[in-house]
Amino acid sequence: MRVSQRKFVDGGARLLLVSSLASFLFLVLFVALQWRPSKVIEKRQASLIDGIERRNPARIQRLVSPNYHDRWEFTREDIVETMVDSGSQFMALVVTPEKESVVFEKSRATVTVHLIISGKPVGPAGNEVTRRVNQLKEPFVFVWEKESFLPSSWRLVKVDNAGLPDELFGYEPGDIRRAMRGE
Repeated sequence: MRVSQRKFVDGGARLLLVSSLASFLFLVLFVALQWRPSKVIEKRQASLIDGIERRNPARIQRLVSPNYHDRWEFTREDIVETMVDSGSQFMALVVTPEKESVVFEKSRATVTVHLIISGKPVGPAGNEVTRRVNQLKEPFVFVWEKESFLPSSWRLVKVDNAGLPDELFGYEPGDIRRAMRGE
């Protein structure tokens, strides 16, 4: 092997090592930035809104903690059913978040956001949902908790809006869909 060939082989190997190391560091940095709590909560909140718009109980349930509780004493299954129940009154549903803010405290994140509902309601219940939600002066408050050390373990533990009544006047999750089916 000539000297010029040896320099090329040694230089090529060095270049390959440096570029591999740089690529690995870039990948680690990219993954670390995607796992920041603020980024994870942003994605979780967007996924929840998308699940509500699509009326997808499986997607919503994946995001809600088994320890979910709120002032109406709804469980995880109840809140999923309620979100799907409300959305079932629309041919097309669009939920637009406005003025969103996130506050972190240790392993808890509180998302405060005004929600605007639009779409094509199929009946009076859909019109009532749209009217009530859009008239709320108070923002919705979504409380997320990190359930383990994994970045993907953030789950919804509470939803509230001070503008909603404490008494739901006999409403039980699923009532709207059951009434539409004639049950």
